Amino acid sequence: MRIIDISRPIESAPKYPTAPETVFKQVCFTERGDESNFSWITTNTHAGTHVDAKRHFVTGGTGIGEMDLNIYYGPCRVVTFPEHCLLTAADLKGKIEGAERLAMHGGGFTYLTEEAARYIIDCGVRCLVTDGWSPAPLDNEKAIHRALLLADVGIVENVTLEHVPDGEYRLIAFPVNFGGSDGAPARAVLIED
Repeated sequence: MRIIDISRPIESAPKYPTAPETVFKQVCFTERGDESNFSWITTNTHAGTHVDAKRHFVTGGTGIGEMDLNIYYGPCRVVTFPEHCLLTAADLKGKIEGAERLAMHGGGFTYLTEEAARYIIDCGVRCLVTDGWSPAPLDNEKAIHRALLLADVGIVENVTLEHVPDGEYRLIAFPVNFGGSDGAPARAVLIED
């Protein structure tokens, strides 16, 4: 068994264009006589590798602390797609059928059309993992997120897959329990048996 970390360090991960920078500030130092080292972090719920809750795009939707954790654990297929591409259902056909979870490797800038999102849902995918900051292009975030989230498809964003060959793995990507939040950081790994 091999554990492959696909999480990005929160402070250096690509960030959504309008998101603020993540800031770490150490406030206690053992070197200066404090009893412990202690830091503060200022960030947002969608920085680095993270999970989207339904509440992110659905009014009254489930918060991250209520999301079904089974979605983020289990068999996962890694598939590489062309970079800087807008994927259609035709691009997915023959590659994702039978996958419970799908990790989409597209160099960080490959996105879904609404048709592709619907095909993912129709194929029974329970969780979509992407190496982009979103599975959707900036001009169609709401429709694609809503379609996936309303169909109970989990979304894990901003992973790194450059070092992972296409194939079958086991995904573990549990979000931090931020209660009713619209999202939360996750430590995402793939297990290779």
